[in-house]
Amino acid sequence: MSENYIEFKDRVAFHPSYYVQELVDESGLTQEDFARRLGTTPKNLSVLLKGNQSLSLDMATKLSRMLGTTVTYWLKLQQAYDEVRAEYISDQEL
Repeated sequence: MSENYIEFKDRVAFHPSYYVQELVDESGLTQEDFARRLGTTPKNLSVLLKGNQSLSLDMATKLSRMLGTTVTYWLKLQQAYDEVRAEYISDQEL
């Protein structure tokens, strides 16, 4: 299990940070400039990109506004990741 994706049994789930990192890379912006356009601090974006925290409703809203997606899209990515992660952790504890 890596920080930004989980492969477990027949499922793979990517942390939303995986997709956000791709967007930052493809934007041609620095991480700092991307954060500013997103309406967050470079530190908050960095923490998210490391996959160390779940995507918040606030961050999902900011991403949806900036990128023309829905808040639901981002939250479902987080939910799918959380579900596979929970299954993986549960399996490891057994």
